[in-house]
Amino acid sequence: MKGLFRLSLLMALLGLTQPVLSSQNWIVAGEGTARWGFIKLYDASLRMPPSTTRQSLLADDTPLQLELCYARSLTVDNFVDGATHALPDNLPTDLARAVAQLHQAYQPVSQGDCYVLDYQPEIGTALILNDNELTRISTPGFKAIYFGIWIGDNPLSDRLKNNLLANVP
Repeated sequence: MKGLFRLSLLMALLGLTQPVLSSQNWIVAGEGTARWGFIKLYDASLRMPPSTTRQSLLADDTPLQLELCYARSLTVDNFVDGATHALPDNLPTDLARAVAQLHQAYQPVSQGDCYVLDYQPEIGTALILNDNELTRISTPGFKAIYFGIWIGDNPLSDRLKNNLLANVP
């Protein structure tokens, strides 16, 4: 894990935008499709280490990846509005700043584009668009808040959440 941190730091110092993704063995926890009415928005895939349980899924010491591949064009406002709908209303200041940082990094997408949220312990949550890291958030607790949009207690879609968690014991 220290090697990943050093590589991430070196890349940041050099201004490189290639994401640092874990080399560990991931399993697909589940997959699903997000829809707005009858309109397909994106396909989602949740990946985790094999030993992950539902109790440890959102813990800060558990790596996690969520990939969202879009079926249509969406604007930055679409992302921010959707996230705001699912995020808690009264976040502590540090988490509110972290959410704002991630929202400022969003870019519009076209059909076929893919975002990845990649969380690595001690490194944080990276927002990656088509293999380019846009930002990384290391605020403790951010992972649970932001991944919670899809797999938390009050997700955007219960159906999508159930599909994403299909293989999580």
